[in-house]
Amino acid sequence: MKKYILLLLFTLLSLSSLSAQNTFQLWNFNAKDGMEESIAKLATEQFENANFKSGGIQIERIEHGNNPWSHRIILFGEVGKIGRVEGDLKEFEWDLFRAKLDRFILEWGTSEAGRFLSIEGGTWIDFPYVQIYNLELDNSSAFKSAHDKFVKQTSKTRGNRPIAFGTYDIGGGNNSHWVAIGAKDFSDLISQKVINEGYKKEWAEWRKNNGGAVSSSNYSLRVLGAFTNQ
Repeated sequence: MKKYILLLLFTLLSLSSLSAQNTFQLWNFNAKDGMEESIAKLATEQFENANFKSGGIQIERIEHGNNPWSHRIILFGEVGKIGRVEGDLKEFEWDLFRAKLDRFILEWGTSEAGRFLSIEGGTWIDFPYVQIYNLELDNSSAFKSAHDKFVKQTSKTRGNRPIAFGTYDIGGGNNSHWVAIGAKDFSDLISQKVINEGYKKEWAEWRKNNGGAVSSSNYSLRVLGAFTNQ
């Protein structure tokens, strides 16, 4: 599915395809003022008819929190099957795309890569407002167990909103892992936070059993562009 909707909607990853789309690469950048729509249009021209080995590519706008960049691009897919199929894009076409894209970008920033370890809920395309928590973990296995249990305990009030947990294997600074929570919009995200405050017993159990975790930063973003084979 490839659509341009004012600001292109995009999905990080669908629950049904987690096993086949379990790795990502992302690049942060600062866009020039007023250039967001131009970037979206250029991306549509470049990727609208792309044939990906698996997964796809997305564009997101940073909205609030601890992230100094204005936007980011994420390429995601199955390990060993990321990016476009051989012959789908000529080398000069990619170089031309990058040259055009650079006209709308003030500066390129940091980059990271990692994996998705777990995900629950529906597709991110239905819940394009996302909050990211960057984590420093002492025991990733213990955290995953505590995280997965808490997600199950709160599933009734969370509904079909997606929640994911994964790693930073390259980059990420001092952060080793991340959690992403999807919502319909800003108001929906805040409403869910209010509801989650009622899970006092579950939160206490999570803190006791997560193996030691520090959230070093967090920020929200809005998915702008989505290009996949579906």
